[in-house]
Amino acid sequence: MPEHSAISVASLGDLVEEQGALPGFVVQRADGLYVLRSRLDSPAAFVQFVNRVIDAGLYFHNLDYARFVELLYDENAREPAEVFLASGVRPFDPVRRTLYHSLRADKDEATFLFEPIHALDDEGAHKNRPSGGHQHDGERIILDIDEFIAYAWAEGVRYGIDLAAVNEGFELGKPEKRVVARSLPAQAGKDAEIRELAPGLHRNNAPRRMVSGRVDLRQFETRYPQVAASLRLVQKVPRKPGIDGRLISGEVVPASPAKDFELASLAGPGTQVKREKDVEFLVSSVCGFLSVDTQTNQFSVGDKIVSHEGVSTRTTGDLLLTGEVYEQHGEIQEQRIVRCRSITAHADVFGHVQSMGGIVHLKHNLVGGSASNEVGDIVVDGVASGATLSALNGCITLRRADNCVILARRAVIGQATACTIVADELDIDISEACAAASRWLHVRLSRSRREIDNVFLVRVPDLSAHSAQIATMQKRLETLLKMIAQQREKITALREEKELANYLRLADKLRRKELTLRPEQEVSWRRLSGQVAPALKALAQLSQSVTEMDAEQGRIRVNVAELIAERDALSAGIACSVEQMVDETRISTFLYRPADPPLSSLSSKELKARLLRTDAATRLLFAGAKGSFAWSYQATAN
Repeated sequence: MPEHSAISVASLGDLVEEQGALPGFVVQRADGLYVLRSRLDSPAAFVQFVNRVIDAGLYFHNLDYARFVELLYDENAREPAEVFLASGVRPFDPVRRTLYHSLRADKDEATFLFEPIHALDDEGAHKNRPSGGHQHDGERIILDIDEFIAYAWAEGVRYGIDLAAVNEGFELGKPEKRVVARSLPAQAGKDAEIRELAPGLHRNNAPRRMVSGRVDLRQFETRYPQVAASLRLVQKVPRKPGIDGRLISGEVVPASPAKDFELASLAGPGTQVKREKDVEFLVSSVCGFLSVDTQTNQFSVGDKIVSHEGVSTRTTGDLLLTGEVYEQHGEIQEQRIVRCRSITAHADVFGHVQSMGGIVHLKHNLVGGSASNEVGDIVVDGVASGATLSALNGCITLRRADNCVILARRAVIGQATACTIVADELDIDISEACAAASRWLHVRLSRSRREIDNVFLVRVPDLSAHSAQIATMQKRLETLLKMIAQQREKITALREEKELANYLRLADKLRRKELTLRPEQEVSWRRLSGQVAPALKALAQLSQSVTEMDAEQGRIRVNVAELIAERDALSAGIACSVEQMVDETRISTFLYRPADPPLSSLSSKELKARLLRTDAATRLLFAGAKGSFAWSYQATAN
């Protein structure tokens, strides 16, 4: 290092006298300058101090650059309380200042052209040679790192100097431009996030493995997990703030702020936020099904399953749900099967919905798929098109049905077009080109569509078996009554015989204790008993026969009454009415027999053909294109 006229630390105050007094946070020790952190209000005060030193034509000798940068920009640094800054200050010779003229800087980096510098041996150059050095003419001039820092500060480079690169550059033997200072890029923070704690929160999209060990590729392993109350679902991991960067000018490059959220915003019904040792958890407050809204990320636990993602090969596969209520806000796509109890679908259904006894409520359309309910009802608010609907023990309510197969105990349809319908009770507001069979049928308006007419069948029971059984039983009853009368005549004749009549009269008095036999009369009584014994036996047999026939006739009368009641029940409520016909309409009775397969068991093609066929089982009631029709079934008609 070149030697200059030494300036003691004690003279610092004089050198900056014109700029102001030595600040209170800088103290002079025998070995150099120290900064007291307790007196330093802010880095800005230290910057002002450095500016005064540099503006006074000084530089810090043996500067601790790392501590220097820390004092400038680190407001949070607290240790050590007394920081060594430099061993002293020296004047920055203007001639030597010119040696650093090749410094070039922008906001991100600074470069310096390093090249060997030698003293010239002409007189003019010697006079301009930096003073205080030991160089000889032609010798290489050695640059100084402390001078470089001071010069760079004056040029606006106040951060990020690479001391090692600068010192290495001073030793180069040939010109070379090097980066001597770099800005510090800001480090992005880490957003707050949630950590899943409860097992099964991640839906398992692996194919379901069945009990047999085979894999069902149509179903996923886990879709809607169940959780117990007070179960920790997720934990909030707090955000980590980013670290600000800094330009070489010392200006701050703010780090992008890390995103935060309130865990309470994720707490839906059935969940709550709990804090334990400064850690927040989302906890289930009830037992039930866990669902996560993919749009709001809100967790909820309840007795019904709510899904917003739809049912498809990609999202869910086929579903077999054990909950009481399932609410689907997305589409149920083609060929997907949803088996559940009660379901409310808010979007279109293209697949198959199978209920085990709740309510199937489709708030939009059912297109090309199917809906079935074993013991409950089906309601479609939108349009059912090209679909199959089955509720053999419930009611199907449709606003509009096009080209559908409908099987129900009761069906209520606003407008049916080209539909095949079988129901015990059928109420249609407008029927177009339909084939329908029902025990009770009401149509407000019947009209054709594309030259296809309506065909209505009124299902009437085949009561021939009932009639045959009743006739047989009545004939048997007449025979029994005759036989009973004959047996009773025989009993009367037998009881009127003299010896038997006397015996019975005496036996009755003895039984009532109106008569007492003397010892000599008992011999005669025993003799009389022996004489009438055959007649008594015959009388007992006749009485037993009459009792058995009376019991049989009682059973027959009960059976006949039951058959008549069953016949009347089968015949009750069978009727048909069409309020208005504007096109050709055919109405017939359809005789169904217990041995015949149920219409609901036929395929859609077979069912439609059966309803349109005219054969011995059908009897025409009406055929016409105008007017109205009303008819009620009477059991005697069959």
